[in-house]
Amino acid sequence: LAGMRYGVETSALLLRSVARMLVLGMVLAGMTQVILPQEVITRWIGDESGFTGILIGAAVGMFIPGGPYVVIPLAASIFLAGAGVGPVAALITAWNTIPFTRTVMWELPFLGGAFTTSRMLVNLPFPIVAGILTPPVYRLLV
Repeated sequence: LAGMRYGVETSALLLRSVARMLVLGMVLAGMTQVILPQEVITRWIGDESGFTGILIGAAVGMFIPGGPYVVIPLAASIFLAGAGVGPVAALITAWNTIPFTRTVMWELPFLGGAFTTSRMLVNLPFPIVAGILTPPVYRLLV
């Protein structure tokens, strides 16, 4: 019984922590649609933006700070506002594989320049590949 109580208390603390981050992410995602009107989103990273939109999505993903509680609601927000599948896939993939902020703050100091540069160079094409290949797969599924 004591173990159950401890489990419930720990879960409540985790939920409180996660809820704050999730609410912040949702607020930021909602504000994005105010700051970036739908016309801007569809013009620069919409379905018709082509390779340029994929590059923009990859660049944004590479430099966007924050964890999944911020980035995923943000990606969902711009997707619902008219961003194309390719640019959103490139954004999420770049955020996961070539994150500039996390790389400079964590990877570079701990693993050194040679490893970090090697890993970044190897991962560089993945957001572009995801941006190109995800739309046809998505169309098959919807």
